[in-house]
Amino acid sequence: MKRRRLSVSGFIFSLCTASAAWLLGSCAEGYDAPDGFDMGVRNTQMVTPIQDSISFVMSTDGKSATISWPLVPGADGHEVKFTNIDDPDNPVSVFDGIVDGSKMKVSIQEDSKYYFSIRTLGNKKLGNKDDDAVTDSVFTTGVPTIATLPSGTVLNEYFKENPLDTLDGEWAIDLEAGGEYFLTDSLDFGINQLTLRGNKARRPVITVQGLGTIYMCGGIKIKYINFDCSESNTTAIVGMSPKEHCPDYILSQNLGYTRGGSPVNGIYIVLNPIYISHCWFKDLPRALVSDGGRGGLGNASGTDCAYWNVTVDDCIVQGKNTSSEGAFCLQRKGRNIKNLTLSNSTFCNVEDNDQAYFLRYSNQSNANPEKVWGDVNSVMKSQSITISHCTLSKVYTKQKFVNNLNANGQVLSIDHSIFYDINSVRQLPRFGGNKTFKFNFWWGITQIDNEDKTQKDTGGSPFAFCDFDPQYGDVLKSMDFSKPNGGLEFTPGEYQMISNNAGDPRWLPNGGSTDEE
Repeated sequence: MKRRRLSVSGFIFSLCTASAAWLLGSCAEGYDAPDGFDMGVRNTQMVTPIQDSISFVMSTDGKSATISWPLVPGADGHEVKFTNIDDPDNPVSVFDGIVDGSKMKVSIQEDSKYYFSIRTLGNKKLGNKDDDAVTDSVFTTGVPTIATLPSGTVLNEYFKENPLDTLDGEWAIDLEAGGEYFLTDSLDFGINQLTLRGNKARRPVITVQGLGTIYMCGGIKIKYINFDCSESNTTAIVGMSPKEHCPDYILSQNLGYTRGGSPVNGIYIVLNPIYISHCWFKDLPRALVSDGGRGGLGNASGTDCAYWNVTVDDCIVQGKNTSSEGAFCLQRKGRNIKNLTLSNSTFCNVEDNDQAYFLRYSNQSNANPEKVWGDVNSVMKSQSITISHCTLSKVYTKQKFVNNLNANGQVLSIDHSIFYDINSVRQLPRFGGNKTFKFNFWWGITQIDNEDKTQKDTGGSPFAFCDFDPQYGDVLKSMDFSKPNGGLEFTPGEYQMISNNAGDPRWLPNGGSTDEE
């Protein structure tokens, strides 16, 4: 097989000008070859391993990878470069040096692309010569791409004209860096497990208009995208598919869920995660995640459903919401979110709202996890809500924070978060079975529930420090995607909040710290 050689001279020049500081931060590790490089090879021109022989294996936690290649007899090590090229114009070196062995371990990030080059060096003492060619590869830590959509695409029209077959495994639909896209009506990805993925360096913008909604029943991941909802009247960005689009095999009884030995009937279960990360949402009129309804698919009443995992991480969700449907709205027929995790994010609303609950289920009794997931073991009977390093502003000012939750099996954890001008936050701890609170802050303005100040966790720690005004500026501002952090400013002016790294880290000096105190 013909060996690949380095040919992109401009890219290589940019790597050659990398600062020495990059090398100091490298997490790569070289390993001695098990039998040494000698193996009796003398006076030989070395040949670098070909691309197809180089292996890239990610760790289970996705934080590191092992790169390995065949042992080259007679070598004196390998000249290796490993570079993050998420932004090709500004590559960042992870490792640049000599590896004395046939594998190395490197730190990686999710949904990233890496350039890897290797050149074998000959052992001069044995008369062996360096290879004069480099083998180069590009590795990705993201799921494979099934389609890349050009800028200007109307997403619902594209998938109406190009419907997806049922896919095997997880696939990504990529959007172009800095691209402009439109969602003017509902589209349904059905049971497919998809990642809708933008670009880390230059997030594309999806303009949501009318009843534009992304329906699914197989989970979805949305990453590195900005959503402009200022022309939208949608129920939610992510909603549950109408039941006629859901396969029967994801019904609770067909998944084998039982309670007291009898089947749990009639609930469509989404086991794959709903995962939203590194996204901004402008002027969201209603929910971020719902049980369906009001979209162009005619799903007005919602679908009997439950979600195993819903996660929002490193996002800004800015609502312009005066409706009765809050950020996580399963109020029609939604039963339960088994594990809800909100981290490193800002949730804010620019309107006073006396109708919406931040989190709402359709019925408190039916939200009991045993009625959804069954009671065959402790895992099925449990549920969790985690809010960590979040800033919450005016979500919502005149209505209770949550509604129709059930305390059975509940593990509630709230840490390093700021609750600003929100009514009856105590309703969330009230429904927590096992509660843990750390370094939270609360400041009431519009409608104050004095019991917010008295809540304590299972160990007796207070829910929050309640006498510290974060001293925010204009909290009624809509986002401007052209500005850093969308033009919003939630940096606390209170020393105690800053020193305790409270709130979304993006507002803190140097990004704060999310380490446990």
